[in-house]
Amino acid sequence: MQNNEQAATEEQSKNQEVKQETKLCPLCQTFFGSAKTNFYCSKCYKTIQQTTNEQQPQQQQQQQIQEDKAQPNQEVNVQQDPSKCYVCKRKLGISGIQCKCKIVFCNKHRLPEDHNCTFDHAEKARQLLIKNNPLVDHKKLEEL
Repeated sequence: MQNNEQAATEEQSKNQEVKQETKLCPLCQTFFGSAKTNFYCSKCYKTIQQTTNEQQPQQQQQQQIQEDKAQPNQEVNVQQDPSKCYVCKRKLGISGIQCKCKIVFCNKHRLPEDHNCTFDHAEKARQLLIKNNPLVDHKKLEEL
């Protein structure tokens, strides 16, 4: 009888371990971590363990990398002469193309990947899709 109770308690403890809360990794914000790894993903937890075993300057470098990931480049491009391409400085005349980042380019550098565009085109497209395609509620369909 006691063996059955012990087996049942062992199964319950295993189920509790499986049902542990997981959270998004605070460093990379890509993978999930558990309480065993202080809610870091396995990759970030491994790097943290390595840095604690190594010297202090390397920890400072890791913190700088994390800060760089957290803060995107805040550089603002300001075009001096809008009659010339920002990248190749070619005279444009009437053929200049203004990007959404408010800079004028020639036909060769007009695409965002050709001029390291600071405007987030993917996020703009996502927002446009969300706006134009609202969620369909099944309750509304039943009314029709």
